Amino acid sequence: RRRPHHFPMSIDLQFQPVHALAGGAILGVATVGKLLLTGRVLGISGAFKGTITEGDVSPWRFAFLGGLVASGVLDAAFDPSQTAEPLPDMARVVLAGLLVGAGTGMGNGCTSGHGICGNSRFSVRSMAYTATFMAAGGVAASLFDTNKSLGVNSNHSALSNLNVPAGDELTKYAGILAVSAAAFVGLGALATLSKNKKHDGDDESKQHRTISLVTEALAGLVFGVGLTISGMRRAAKVSGFLSLLAPSFDPSLMLVMGGAMAVAIPGFQAANKKMEKPACERSFSIPKNKTIDRKLITGGVLFGLGWGLAGLCPGPAIVSAAAAPSTKLLAWLGSVALGMWGQHKLVK
Repeated sequence: RRRPHHFPMSIDLQFQPVHALAGGAILGVATVGKLLLTGRVLGISGAFKGTITEGDVSPWRFAFLGGLVASGVLDAAFDPSQTAEPLPDMARVVLAGLLVGAGTGMGNGCTSGHGICGNSRFSVRSMAYTATFMAAGGVAASLFDTNKSLGVNSNHSALSNLNVPAGDELTKYAGILAVSAAAFVGLGALATLSKNKKHDGDDESKQHRTISLVTEALAGLVFGVGLTISGMRRAAKVSGFLSLLAPSFDPSLMLVMGGAMAVAIPGFQAANKKMEKPACERSFSIPKNKTIDRKLITGGVLFGLGWGLAGLCPGPAIVSAAAAPSTKLLAWLGSVALGMWGQHKLVK
């Protein structure tokens, strides 16, 4: 199994490079599929923030976030005995959520929008933000011993505890990757077919809007599956990565991002050089802001501190809350929303 059903008081981390790369590649497929069909970058905090701070109720936001929730519900159906992993005390969870919400609001993104999408299009702004939140996360996790608060055994070497999936599990991951890619290709073919058919503009627009919404839901679903397979839903794994100086250091997160970017980089190159517009929309909505300013760096620091204090990020938390809801997970998500709203009001 990719994880035990019941977590012991002391968690011994395992280094799972194949899970990380496979899950990362699936994240990349979701990122590219969403980009090339809808023209929008895959940013979870951005989709969440727009509704909270601007009251934007565009259907695509709910389709995408609904796909993330659906991935958690499906995971629970296939693995009904799973339980929520330990989290820090409630005060720390709430503080971490507030920091993540304020930080992603200021920096306009998190590990998906900046970490995967921004870096995959070689945005210097995203690179600066990523370096900032990684550094801040490492400082927070180390200074405040996030491993201990999550029940991680810091003295147990993750690197010496290698876990490689069996052949049948590898086949399953390859199948998920192939089916996901084929589904996006099929939706793209439907959009192209709709363009080639003779009908009035309103009918074509309606069909494209429908395909675009299905794409958003599929992107959320596939991204959630990738988070589960990669292990990034586990706060303990994130803390293991951010606790760089501990013997339990787990570099899996680097492989997750590497696997995702290996797929996403060619996708962004295609969007920039080979496609005039996405399959279902009128134009690409790729951020053009190149400014590295105080607001960006402050946002990266705040997000990183919150991320490091609890090991939680919006996407993994949403999927985990749907799969195995807990009071602390829901409190963290509520705190993120409050942090986003508060930051927006203060800046405004």
